[in-house]
Amino acid sequence: MNNSIYKKGLAVVLIIALIIMTAIGIKLSGKEKEIIFTNYDVKQSAEELNNEEKKETFICVDIDGAVINSGVYELIEGSRVIDAIDLAGGLKEKAVTHNLNMARKLVDGEKIYIYEEGDAQIVSENILNGNKLIDINTASVDSLMTLPGIGEVYAKRIIDYRSNKKFTSIEEIKNIQGIGDKTFEKLKDLISVN
Repeated sequence: MNNSIYKKGLAVVLIIALIIMTAIGIKLSGKEKEIIFTNYDVKQSAEELNNEEKKETFICVDIDGAVINSGVYELIEGSRVIDAIDLAGGLKEKAVTHNLNMARKLVDGEKIYIYEEGDAQIVSENILNGNKLIDINTASVDSLMTLPGIGEVYAKRIIDYRSNKKFTSIEEIKNIQGIGDKTFEKLKDLISVN
C-alpha cells in the first residue's frame, strides 16, 4: 500500500512537473515571438528614419570663368566651393585661386566666377593704390569677404539683395541690414557697380 501511494504521488508530481514545463515552454516561445516581432518593428522604424535622413535639400550654383565646363549645377545643401569646381570639370591651367576660399559652403543661387591669368576684369578692377574695386553686383561671396567689415553674413546679404534688385550706386549698399555710414566710409573707395 505504501508502494501504491508512493507511485501515485510520484505520478502526480511528474504530471505537475510536465504541466509547469509545458506552461514555461509556451510562455518562452511566446516571448521569442514577441521579441522577433518587436525587432522587426524596430528595424522597420530604423529604415523609415534612414529614409527621412536621406531626403536631402539641393541648391543651384552658377560657376563660370576658369573652369572646364561652366554652367549651373545642382549640389547637396552644405556643399563647398571645391565641390562645384569638381562638378564643373575642375580648374583650367591658368586659373587664379589666391582669393578663392575653396572650403566655403555654398549658398543657393550663388554665382562663382574664377578668374584666369590676364583676365580683363582683373585688370579693369585695379585702382591707383593697387587695391581692386569689387563690383558688388557680380562679386562672389569670397570677393566680398575681402572688403573691410564684410564677413560671410554680410556678403550673403549683399548677394540676396542683388538677386532681387541690382545695385545702381555704391551708396545703395547701405540698404543692407548692418551696413551703415561708418562701414560705407571704409568701403566706398573699394567697391563699384557696373
